[in-house]
Amino acid sequence: MTSTLLAPPGRPPTPPLSERRRRSRRRAWALIGVVVVALGFLLFKGLEGATTFFYTADQAVHMKAKLGTTRFNIEGTVVAGSVHRVGSAVDFSISNRGVTVPVSNIGYPPQLFRPGIPVVLEGAFSGNTFDSDLIMVKHSADYVAAHPQRVKSYVGKNGTSGSSRSTGGGAGSTGGSGG
Repeated sequence: MTSTLLAPPGRPPTPPLSERRRRSRRRAWALIGVVVVALGFLLFKGLEGATTFFYTADQAVHMKAKLGTTRFNIEGTVVAGSVHRVGSAVDFSISNRGVTVPVSNIGYPPQLFRPGIPVVLEGAFSGNTFDSDLIMVKHSADYVAAHPQRVKSYVGKNGTSGSSRSTGGGAGSTGGSGG
């Protein structure tokens, strides 16, 4: 007498162990694939904005429609005669390759801020004006060569190394970006 085991009524037969392992492996690889694709997408999106530290004034004006009201950094040289202080705010213009952008900054600018120097601003376009809340004075080798005493007299003040940032919270410096 031979007896065979049958599945209980109402329950489908269990597939062999090797088939269950194959399905399990396929699911694991599919899950790993989804995770890799998701991480790749997040990495791409995260690095997309980090590839350009700033746009020059002419680039930003050219890309104004694409940039919209998103925050970004813009670089240009402060136009002589355009600086107007109103309390703790300052309105001025920056220029690069013949393109001038009016800027409205909230907060005190750094000590080295003055016409004729390159700056990097953080903010967004509001109409034709760039609304900024951070001014970073940028010191290229050309600027340092043209104004060695101005930079030398500032190096070491407030723990800085010749660059300065203004976050709108006061006239002090907190470090900055060299250039």
